[in-house]
Amino acid sequence: MANLKKKLSLDATLDREGWQQAHALLAAHHGGHGLRFQSQPANPLRLCVGFSGGLDSTVLLHWLSQQQAEFQFELSAIHVHHGLSINADAWAMHAEQICQQWQIPCAIERVSLRNLNGQGVEGGARKARYAVFAQQACDTILLAHHQNDQSETLLINLLRGSGPAGLAGMPVSRLLSPDNSAIELLRPLLHLPRAELLRYAQLHDLQWIEDESNSNTDFKRNKIRHELVPLLEGINPKAISTIARSAIHQADAASILIERAQEDLLICSKDDALQLDALAQLSPARQRNLLHYWLDTHGVTLELRAFAELLRVAFAAVEDACPALVWRNAAIRRYRGALHITRASLLAGPELERQLSDAPQIADWFGNLTWVQDENGIAEEFLSTGYRIAGRSGGESLKLATNRPTRSLKAQCQAQGIAPWLRETTPLIYIQQQLAAMPGLGVHAPFQATEGQIGWLPIWTPAHPNKGITS
Repeated sequence: MANLKKKLSLDATLDREGWQQAHALLAAHHGGHGLRFQSQPANPLRLCVGFSGGLDSTVLLHWLSQQQAEFQFELSAIHVHHGLSINADAWAMHAEQICQQWQIPCAIERVSLRNLNGQGVEGGARKARYAVFAQQACDTILLAHHQNDQSETLLINLLRGSGPAGLAGMPVSRLLSPDNSAIELLRPLLHLPRAELLRYAQLHDLQWIEDESNSNTDFKRNKIRHELVPLLEGINPKAISTIARSAIHQADAASILIERAQEDLLICSKDDALQLDALAQLSPARQRNLLHYWLDTHGVTLELRAFAELLRVAFAAVEDACPALVWRNAAIRRYRGALHITRASLLAGPELERQLSDAPQIADWFGNLTWVQDENGIAEEFLSTGYRIAGRSGGESLKLATNRPTRSLKAQCQAQGIAPWLRETTPLIYIQQQLAAMPGLGVHAPFQATEGQIGWLPIWTPAHPNKGITS
């Protein structure tokens, strides 16, 4: 059992400045938590360590246990059992035993990696871990990534041809995921080299497991760690810290590029679409920077050739064309001088019988259908027995007022500037087997409320373009 009372400051073999920096990061995070929740009761900060049982996470968990008296946080651990090794059960048992000795609550979560969807074992395991992290009842997930991990990440992304954002490596802190703003992720040891963690573990007589897969150079990270890094250290003994320092510079550059893109987006966007006239006024570098940022806000990352094709779609296609670049589950579409992001598949939902009082959300249609009282709406008498929604089949027409001609739905949508994909995915309202209305366009005259009446007008709100997109 480790000696939890031993003070770091008493041992000169450790990097005091490095551990003081880790302490300062934890203190800043703890203080930030206090500010974030200052309007709520002062509950202890709940910290949860992603605990594999290896050297790095063992050091992190032990070090945090020494900080509890000062910061008064709750500390727990989560061990993700991937089932990839014949030793996985033994590792889980080891994690439980260590946490039991240190009186730290530990949860063991088993995950399945059967459906990797082309991500590879490393990518699938990481996705599974983070899904587990997001389910924890905590304020912060802490991971034991260190300086060597950071340098390896930069080298991996360099070999992928990444820009400043990729070369910035891993941030010290961030939200765990865009969909979960309640949990933060913190890497307090990111500036410390692995050798320092090893010294700490030896000083405190810590016990840890060794994952045999760490020596398997079939994995890209391991190949870089065992083959490329020693070569670089032969050229520069401080290669790891130097590369990690470059990641800091790249993070600054990436932040500046994001700030520039946010400023340009205010000028070039309208209703979540990029206006090409405004985009064309920017320099080519700023155009590319803004496009990358705009795509990223929608969860879309294009490979180099696809990005070049997007530039062609944006600026070189015939003026009156409506071209689209389809990338996985997303599509970037040009329409009337603007770029829009939608799902790649734009099929209408199923025909459904509905009532005026039904809940607005229609999951199969990716949107909400609400009804508001309006003098131009459908007379209530027609809706008393319900209505039907369906997609276009072709040849539909509407007469939007008694003194106006009947015109095809297509022509009226074009006149109103309703984009082709909205025409295909907006539910049409049918009453008594007749087309009664198209939300966003209008109500067929025979169904309209008469003078002095207040009818019901359908309002269709499509889901955010991100809905259904995972690139």
